[in-house]
Amino acid sequence: MNNKYGQWRLLTRYIFSILPRVERELKKWKKLLAATPPSPLRRQALNSIHTKRFHCQGGAVYALLNPEAQRHLLPLIVSLQTISDYLDNLCDRITSGEISSSSDRIISGGISSLSERIAWDGLSSLSDREKDRLLERGFRQLHLSMAVALNPHAQNFLQEDYYKYYPLREDGGYLEGLVNYSRKHLSALPFYGQVQKKIIILINLYCDLQALKHLSPQYRRQYLEEWFGAHQNKYPDLLWNEFAAAAGSTLGVFALLASASRKNISLEMSERIFHCYFPWICGLHILLDYFIDQEEDKKEGDLNFVFYYKNQEHCFQRLVFFLDNALQRTRQLPDSTFHHTVIKGLLALYLSDPKIKKQGLQATAHKLLGAAGGKDTLLMYRLCLLLRAAGSL
Repeated sequence: MNNKYGQWRLLTRYIFSILPRVERELKKWKKLLAATPPSPLRRQALNSIHTKRFHCQGGAVYALLNPEAQRHLLPLIVSLQTISDYLDNLCDRITSGEISSSSDRIISGGISSLSERIAWDGLSSLSDREKDRLLERGFRQLHLSMAVALNPHAQNFLQEDYYKYYPLREDGGYLEGLVNYSRKHLSALPFYGQVQKKIIILINLYCDLQALKHLSPQYRRQYLEEWFGAHQNKYPDLLWNEFAAAAGSTLGVFALLASASRKNISLEMSERIFHCYFPWICGLHILLDYFIDQEEDKKEGDLNFVFYYKNQEHCFQRLVFFLDNALQRTRQLPDSTFHHTVIKGLLALYLSDPKIKKQGLQATAHKLLGAAGGKDTLLMYRLCLLLRAAGSL
């Protein structure tokens, strides 16, 4: 853990090897989209790559865990994260009304008291709860693509129509291409069977969250609290918003995928990785993401899990609680230097965002950096500031 030189070697390889390769992978998908006819789905796909590129950049750090498997790990991580970001855009934009409801696409009836087939334009005439049931069905169908991408034996679902309950469907084969590309690289991980059950748990939680958090503002908290209630006995130290936040991170999936590329992974070690990442590292990840987006989400009326803390001090205390648990649990893992670097890198990445200064959150940000301990955290923070100034982040 004290191998600072190993830590900085990781960062050097990440900056000069991993980041350029992420750009090359994303360029492939932008090239594919450029060859498809203009459409709302193409616009959302390109927009998700442009605005959420840093998600792929962050996730790709896990390719460093096994340099020999990078040719499969890195494209797999980028394609999976690209699916996640694209679907998040589709769920966000349909509920915000940004995607036109004038499409002639129709939705199969999901509510027995309504007619068998319901025009998408007719959603406005439904009650919020009726609308939520249809939207949830559509969102779950979209996210089936992620489950298929991570299941090498899902032959029966390969012809599944992921847009079956969505008002638009013509994406030029983009989503199917991402799924197939992911499965191709997944098949090259020799010990995926040792981690698959844990990954499916994480993906199911992720898909549950995505299906619920985009529903009616007046009911979504109730839906999420009820969902947490089914899991609360396993996570008694968490609040509902923290469980939901942890479910929204893909980092646990990537850590397990990286471990599946190595010969020494055991079921016991996959358990340790799972319990270190979920909920601690995953929760810290997404809570930081929401922490920096407070002003933006308040303005747009968007869901933000940080809003459910009593005040900023309560938020700080809970973030430190996640940070302490994450750092403690990484000591039980092989490659603890790597996982510690990830945790401190998350702090450096998010707390160096210009949104911190814009919202007057510098004091809390510096307290969090201090809570992580060590000069390395501040050095990574300054490095992120430099990368941002250079346009690399």
